[in-house]
Amino acid sequence: MRIAILHYSKPPVIGGVERVIGEQASALRQLGCEVSTFDRSADALVRFHDWLEERGRPRPPSMKADEGIRTPVVFADEGVRAPSPFVRVRQWIEQDDHHPYFEPAKEITRHRHVLPHWQQAGKLVFVTWRLADSLPQDKLAELREQKRLWEMSHPKPWSADEEFAFHDQFDEQIERWLNAGMGSCVLQRPEVRQGLLDTLHHADGKDYDLLSYVVMPNHVHLLFRLRAGAELEKVIQAWKSISSRRIGQTTGQKGEWWQEGYRDRLIRGPEHLERVLNYIRRNALEAKLREGRFEWWECGADEGVRAPRQSVVIVHNVFTMPFDLAWTEELIKLTETRPDVRWINWVHDVRWAEKVPQAIHIAVSEHRRSEFAKHTSEPIQVIPNGCDTKAVLGLEDRIAALQLEKVGLVLLQPTRFVRRKNIEMGLRVLAELPQALYLVTAAPDPHQKDGVKYFRELKKLAKELGVSKRVLFLGEKAVLSDEEVRSLYQMADALFFPSFQEGYGLPLIEAALHQVPVFCSDIPAHREVAASETVFFKLAASPKGLARKIRAHAGVKARQARRALMVRLDWETLLREKLLPLIGEMPLRSGRRHSRTAS
Repeated sequence: MRIAILHYSKPPVIGGVERVIGEQASALRQLGCEVSTFDRSADALVRFHDWLEERGRPRPPSMKADEGIRTPVVFADEGVRAPSPFVRVRQWIEQDDHHPYFEPAKEITRHRHVLPHWQQAGKLVFVTWRLADSLPQDKLAELREQKRLWEMSHPKPWSADEEFAFHDQFDEQIERWLNAGMGSCVLQRPEVRQGLLDTLHHADGKDYDLLSYVVMPNHVHLLFRLRAGAELEKVIQAWKSISSRRIGQTTGQKGEWWQEGYRDRLIRGPEHLERVLNYIRRNALEAKLREGRFEWWECGADEGVRAPRQSVVIVHNVFTMPFDLAWTEELIKLTETRPDVRWINWVHDVRWAEKVPQAIHIAVSEHRRSEFAKHTSEPIQVIPNGCDTKAVLGLEDRIAALQLEKVGLVLLQPTRFVRRKNIEMGLRVLAELPQALYLVTAAPDPHQKDGVKYFRELKKLAKELGVSKRVLFLGEKAVLSDEEVRSLYQMADALFFPSFQEGYGLPLIEAALHQVPVFCSDIPAHREVAASETVFFKLAASPKGLARKIRAHAGVKARQARRALMVRLDWETLLREKLLPLIGEMPLRSGRRHSRTAS
């Protein structure tokens, strides 16, 4: 789905509606939509009309015609269509008088990177490469060991059949891991993916001829013919180097994005070509990806495969706040003449409603709905503006990824793995709170030799109590930063601190500053630093009784309500559950003029 968002101004202008637009656009992209934002500036209006005139799936490259770059696909409404893959291969055979398939009897050019790569000039090649973080080290280690064992039973030099067998065995396993969506998966973002698409099409028809490709969230499959004089390794290195720079420019993160090396296969014949084409076509389907999170392209693809995407225009306030009446009336006219587009009238304010657009009407509140209802008898849905609460609270990415707002109760104990911290008492209380999550920031204390042993005992106890999945030892994999600990305080419902002994009790002060209710053991150090609202308990207190006190505490309930508000205002949830179904259920209109109901 492609979506345009319109308003008089757009981010980063500071203001309520501008902020809504920015957060709404970001959430829609996360849901797999291709989103563009437009304001009323002259160049933006020109770009919006260009956006409206795009038909079907836009060509991957964003290059201009005067750059001398051949665009392989020509759509039906633009003239003569490009040939299908097999028609194009037949043309190559007729023009070049040789087959573009691997010929074992002819000379093979071999070069190495991580794996041996075979080349034959003018032959079809199927290449796969992935993002550098797409496979974790444990998977790579497992793969290396399996390959070592295979190579021991198949000593080199390999025949062509052995070479193909090697790839057949291990490519499938790698593909399963990649389709699981490991790593950053930045290529699922259309604006990031575009840099790679532009790069692939830049020398198409010059150094190589593209036949088909699919760009997945964390890897790429590409089928092409290398032209005479071009070297496979140099072509792929250019693709990776240029696209890596473009991806970095879009994301604002420098560095090398791609894995070292790649996997390549020479196409052996028509049947092999057909299998590879079908594999590329079905890859996103097999991985169960939503539209917008991948890019599939094939020369000469017919309309049955390349169906036009739905176009949606969300108009914020322009229909009902006529700061530019001419633009308002122009957009209203477009809703009548372009019924193929789903128009959404997102109403924040009602200052003008002399003409009502043919659109899906959405008001940000019940009050605004009742105001706009005076001007139309058409249905008006209420979808409140969401809020990027994670940004408002300044949550670090690692903590935001835990999605603590969806948990029933969040207990926090910032500590180390030291026995005097009495973490086992927290586990026993957790067992009495079925909907709770217990966050322990602990990392083994380098000054305490017993720390690792204590940690193992805690893991065993958690398993015995049946709470292993509800206690997170956050320091187990990586030590938390100060910023991440602050984020934990933002999301915690209560600090639980059952130490046998402390010299000071700093977490009690930190929790009080964050207005987090404190439940702590009644020991001298805690009495000395605790705020007046602190709940003290004896070390011999009943876990069931403590659980009851935590549930009943007014401050804890207030913190729970605060997290529930985060869920209610989550943009992705609002759009996925309220907006997208609404768009899907509304039939496309015939284009007849809408008769306004008088106010």
